[in-house]
Amino acid sequence: MKKQTLLFYAILIYTGSLAQVLNHYYGNLHAHTGFSDGNKDSSVSGVSNPSGSYAFAKLSQNFDFLGISEHNHYSSAGNPGFKLPRYQDGLNMAAASNQEGQFVCLFGMEWGVSSSYNGHVLVYGVNQLMGWEIGIPGVGTNYSIFNAKSDYDGLFKKVKNISGAFCYLAHPYVTDFSTGASAATALAYSPYNAAYDSAIIGLPLRSGLAFSTSQNYDDYSFGNYFDYFKRLLYVGYHLGIGYDHDNHYTNFGRSNGGRLVVMAPSLSRQDIMDAMRSMRFYGSDDPNAELHFTLENNPMGSICSGSVYPSISVQHIDRDGELADSIKIWRGFKNDPSGQYAQVVHIQRQSDITQWTDYGIQSGIEYYYFTEVKQNDGQWIAGSPIWYKASAPVTIAESTNTGPKLLYRNDVSRATLCAPAEDFFNYSLYALDGRCLAKGQAQGQVTINLHALETGVYWILFKQHTITKTFPLVITNP
Repeated sequence: MKKQTLLFYAILIYTGSLAQVLNHYYGNLHAHTGFSDGNKDSSVSGVSNPSGSYAFAKLSQNFDFLGISEHNHYSSAGNPGFKLPRYQDGLNMAAASNQEGQFVCLFGMEWGVSSSYNGHVLVYGVNQLMGWEIGIPGVGTNYSIFNAKSDYDGLFKKVKNISGAFCYLAHPYVTDFSTGASAATALAYSPYNAAYDSAIIGLPLRSGLAFSTSQNYDDYSFGNYFDYFKRLLYVGYHLGIGYDHDNHYTNFGRSNGGRLVVMAPSLSRQDIMDAMRSMRFYGSDDPNAELHFTLENNPMGSICSGSVYPSISVQHIDRDGELADSIKIWRGFKNDPSGQYAQVVHIQRQSDITQWTDYGIQSGIEYYYFTEVKQNDGQWIAGSPIWYKASAPVTIAESTNTGPKLLYRNDVSRATLCAPAEDFFNYSLYALDGRCLAKGQAQGQVTINLHALETGVYWILFKQHTITKTFPLVITNP
């Protein structure tokens, strides 16, 4: 084995002034039931509404939340066939099915149509149906909040003004979300709009397959929206990247293993919604991979500033022990005069960790950084960005002595883990495949025996109060 460079970095998440541990929750916000054009197999599955769909989803593997986003309009029976009274029914069923701490159930709408220069937008956090139809059989007016068909300007501005609501672009095409029925006025080709930016929080890395009938977690879409994501970042939008299933059959969480992964303090409706609005999410082909991406201890989705050259850390953890074939860090800035979107500025190969400091930035420019990971089996993970603006003069960050430390040489048989306070802390030693090799509790510091470890990379996890820190441990000469 080649001698490896030892990297120290913290996975210490700040959401304000206090440290906070963020957990990873796996799910999907794009799905349909028999309330519109979903549950197409209801005669066989016996499931035809949100209640039954949530119950089905709760039994899916590596699945913590489901958002059902019914089409917001009727058009004709079954195409998609949604009527106003069903919106309140869906909200009620989601509330009744929700189990805080166990499984989160959300209900929203997929607004819009898919004809030229239009497009679908998932809308959550709005408790009334937004639409444009009148004269619908048995209903009449088929909306509570009027927004004209194809009026995306009105949609984004209305959602912006509703506290707690957000828009998430569904399977976007480059000429979608037009304000003037032309490609030139599509979202991707129009000038940046701050009101839209306040409403739109993300889009998927992949979507579908929408009409998959698989329940074997194997029916992946091989298309992606990665270039569209980069285009909108270039225009200036602050938005993240997730993952969609767009289920139309009763296979919630099971059509494929891809997941929208949300980083939140707890598995609650409020925390999942807050994390989505904060863009603390990523898209993953792998159903149990963790992506940790920080810039100066700020998690993905952060918009931050400072006076130092930003230091970026990335860690890939897979519960099945899959190794990252490559980790890439991308960088860009709004309206780059070169006309190029984000560019890869750092690559780490055949490692689950990397760290990189950007010494090439200029003060006064807001840069965005994001990461992507390809696993050895080809599965893809893409994380939401972090935005950073440096003030002049930009300096090199000073090291801090206030956090926990791991002290050791990689050719000896012991390591010392030191806490920043004399309070008790918990520690665990892990192999790359997720096996816990040792754990315990200590006060002040502890010496960990490494004598039995073979050459390789390991992890030591430190927890004290609200502080969580992970240290890579490289053994080169046991």
